[in-house]
Amino acid sequence: MKVLIYSLGVKGFSVLKSMSEASSVQTIHCIIGQDESLTDDCSSDVMKYCENNEIRYTFRNDASLIKGNYDLFLAVGWRWIIRDVPQEKLVIFHDSLLPKYRGFAPLVNALINKEKVTGVTVLLGADQYDRGNILLQKSISIDYPTDIEHEIHRISNVYADLAVELFEKFGNGSINRMGYSQDESEATYSLWRNEDDYRIDWNDAANNIQHFITCVGSPYKGASAILNDSTIRVIKAQVREDVKIENRTPGKVIFVENNSPVVVCGSGLLALIDVRDEQGESVLPMKKFRSKFH
Repeated sequence: MKVLIYSLGVKGFSVLKSMSEASSVQTIHCIIGQDESLTDDCSSDVMKYCENNEIRYTFRNDASLIKGNYDLFLAVGWRWIIRDVPQEKLVIFHDSLLPKYRGFAPLVNALINKEKVTGVTVLLGADQYDRGNILLQKSISIDYPTDIEHEIHRISNVYADLAVELFEKFGNGSINRMGYSQDESEATYSLWRNEDDYRIDWNDAANNIQHFITCVGSPYKGASAILNDSTIRVIKAQVREDVKIENRTPGKVIFVENNSPVVVCGSGLLALIDVRDEQGESVLPMKKFRSKFH
């Protein structure tokens, strides 16, 4: 079987490796995606892996790419529209249990919503995103507290397992290549996230803010705030016991402990343990005690 894979990030890398080890896959061409919004999009690692394993590869923006004569096209972690590919040959890996969380950043949004179960769906392409027929699904439970980096690695392992299962079932004919339709009455959508969606709402409860920080950390740039007119990233924070504040003002620093500012939230207090600027440098200890995060 000749396969072209559109690969981005850890999830794409995991499927590429599982495919390269599958006896049913004779030829692989990897299109490597790059995403500056990630701290590490794995593009360098994927390129090196392809070179070490004699796998043809092309970066996404290479106009010389010629698609054709492939039995299957896989989109794994991919964030761009794929054109001129037969839908019946396009297989998409999506990190939710469709039809729930169709769309963008499904795992991040599922964690923010504190879902107890998520998973991976392997589906066929369709005219509208994430509405194709389902080929395979696998669910995993989520135990809190957790963080996005840990859950991405867990999901990536599921991606790899399902890729192996898919090729095995295609090979022995034990899967319906047309898949089965989704239940539209159960459909929900997950919106794309931009920089505004990473901004901390200091009016929220301290435990909710701490949870939010764990959901948007590496490989994403992290929860953001404005300090002294500059954007900062809160990488790690810990909830502290609240005190009675007569003029409660969320975002203001109330204490400093071991160089960590303790910030007033809508309810509760939050100690900021790891805070960095946009270049990744620590901004702790802060120069001024009288500071407010916006």
